[in-house]
Amino acid sequence: MATTRIIPMHINKGKTIAQCMKARLDYVKNPDKTENGELISSFACAPQTADQEFVLARNQYLMTSDCKKKNEIIAYQLRQSFAPGEVTAEEANQIGYELADRLLRGEYAFIVATHTDCNHIHNHIIFCATSLDCSHKFRNVWNSSRLVAEISDELCREHQLSVIHNPQNKTIPYNEWEGDRAKLTVRDSLRITIDAALRMQPDGFDALMQLMEEVGCQIKRGAQISIKPPEGKRYIRLDTLGPEYSEASLRRTLADEHVHIPKIPRSDFNASQVKRLVDIEAKLREGKGKGYQVWAERNNIDAKAQSIIYLKEHNIGSISELENQIHVLRSERNALHAAIREKQTRMKEINRQRQAIRDYGRTKEVYTQFRESGWSPKFYNEHKEEIEAHRNAQNVYAYVEGKMPTLKELTAEYDALKKEKESDTAILEEMKPKLTDLNHIKYNFDILERDHMPDEKYIRLENYQER
Repeated sequence: MATTRIIPMHINKGKTIAQCMKARLDYVKNPDKTENGELISSFACAPQTADQEFVLARNQYLMTSDCKKKNEIIAYQLRQSFAPGEVTAEEANQIGYELADRLLRGEYAFIVATHTDCNHIHNHIIFCATSLDCSHKFRNVWNSSRLVAEISDELCREHQLSVIHNPQNKTIPYNEWEGDRAKLTVRDSLRITIDAALRMQPDGFDALMQLMEEVGCQIKRGAQISIKPPEGKRYIRLDTLGPEYSEASLRRTLADEHVHIPKIPRSDFNASQVKRLVDIEAKLREGKGKGYQVWAERNNIDAKAQSIIYLKEHNIGSISELENQIHVLRSERNALHAAIREKQTRMKEINRQRQAIRDYGRTKEVYTQFRESGWSPKFYNEHKEEIEAHRNAQNVYAYVEGKMPTLKELTAEYDALKKEKESDTAILEEMKPKLTDLNHIKYNFDILERDHMPDEKYIRLENYQER
């Protein structure tokens, strides 16, 4: 099942067309979202220079047509979102490419980026509003969205995916359309932090509070214990988090007199639990303001806290252990990707063979009549579809040297491969959040190490003084 949406992209106020195009393409090409760029494909442009090529085509069009409009559309974006666990990232990228190819019919350059950073896989397809020959622009007529949805549904059926029946023709918020869950509240985040600290089995309530302080929380002791999370603006009383999180309940849990039941099961959160640090200085040099700096500082406090919790919870005590786990997970992920691609290739071939068996039997009589007519052009024109279907079936039979399995055998093999593929996909989906977390933590350590490295001129000065 895939939901789709077509979105015109205009020039932002105060920015040039080149800046707008680069910013939007940089977002969809984000290596953290596209498996380091492995899930990016394109037509009639290079992913690295697509923004420049789109701008050049638009400028050439303006020179030849002398047509300038206010609120000009410079490109279009198609969003295609798949149901969780139904499709692999590689297959999603292939479907996105086929969607753009059938919609644009080779007249417009496009880039397809498949994002895997959410609990569902989704495509961002950006295509140039100007045609390849720079003679005209794409017309987003009133039924373009319906056409995109129809092509997407057709592709889903071809790839054995479900489709939406009786879709509602109405606008919904992007986060609902995209199928993503609502963001965690500060209270949810605090509950998860307490749950993680409890899994470390502290000796008592004071040890639990010490763990909370180590990850950046601030504790206010009084008649009621209150905690301010690293990303929070105010203190939150424990007894307002729910019965399981009151001081009395936590003390009973730590004394083995009570079984703690988290308010939100950890299994509900299968996306990344660890934020990435923001390079604040670099962002400020890019022109970000004071508001962004305040947000980034809070984000970085939260990212450090989450990194510490994750490392302690998973008993990772050194950078080498962290890098080793990343290497192992990447190897397992690549092996699963290869296995899934191999199964997909065979499943497509099975579908091709099954269709050939059906077409051969259905069109055999017509093709015999065509041969007996002396290959009559008139007969061919009257029965072109059946004749071509029979010839395609003959080619499939020739490929297997006439040793075609039966429909029953092919169906049994297909069902077995589909089951194995679903199993591999489920394992892959469980693996991705962990790998994302580890990559974020490694990135955070790299940033922290860089920020704490002394400047080279001070190293030279210290060496000189020691002499």
